[in-house]
Amino acid sequence: MGVAAAQLSDAEVARRLPVWRALSDIFLDTELDPHHYRRMADAIAQSGFSASEAEAIFRDEVAPAFAANLWDVAGEWQGWPDDYVRERVLAKRGSALSKAANWLFHREMLDREWARVADFLRA
Repeated sequence: MGVAAAQLSDAEVARRLPVWRALSDIFLDTELDPHHYRRMADAIAQSGFSASEAEAIFRDEVAPAFAANLWDVAGEWQGWPDDYVRERVLAKRGSALSKAANWLFHREMLDREWARVADFLRA
């Protein structure tokens, strides 16, 4: 079993949840502004994850869980409750199929959105 598919302790899930929640906003059917990216960067900074760790969380955990919202005609636009975020990420975490789909269909968008978050991490 790879690191991505490894079980997370309750403490690690609690540490990741604010990051998952903040980064899941990238997949809402809304226009994001600098305030949103600042909030994402703040959640990452408060979690103690490095930029590279946060990028892996974004690409390997959050994107597989929420990228499908980009294809939904009536996609979610208000955000998801914490319980849903936790369940969805844990259910999709380690999914090779979801990661492959994101690489094929969303790679440019993921690169662009991560660059925006990373700009605020450096600020």
